[in-house]
Amino acid sequence: MRTSISAALLTAAVVALPAGSVFAAGNGKAVTTTKRVTSRTYVGPSVDMQWGPVQVTIVVTGKTVTNLRATAPTERARSAYINGIAVPMLRKEVLQAKTVAKIKNIYGISGATMTSEAFYQSLLASLKSAHLT
Repeated sequence: MRTSISAALLTAAVVALPAGSVFAAGNGKAVTTTKRVTSRTYVGPSVDMQWGPVQVTIVVTGKTVTNLRATAPTERARSAYINGIAVPMLRKEVLQAKTVAKIKNIYGISGATMTSEAFYQSLLASLKSAHLT
């Protein structure tokens, strides 16, 4: 009994190439492999303000801030209310800005001055540890 092997299986090959390699595809066009970009997480210091600590953690892919988490005081009802609005707004501004040059143009949220200042100090320290400043 003969076993037939598909022509596609006979012509298929697996080749491992280092990132940045250039090779000619079967159609005569050059193909360049791409380098995988990894994300890294950087935690800023806990910055004390009058109502408690604020801390920012960023995720950086390449030279872009791709995600951000922040903690802020919520023990007092007023702090929970203010920070429940301010922190998501600050997060949104940073993620829309993406680059350090644009992030440095973020000044804060009116009505949440102390949270904004502590957030910004922790953010700048995390950007510095990510070697983005």
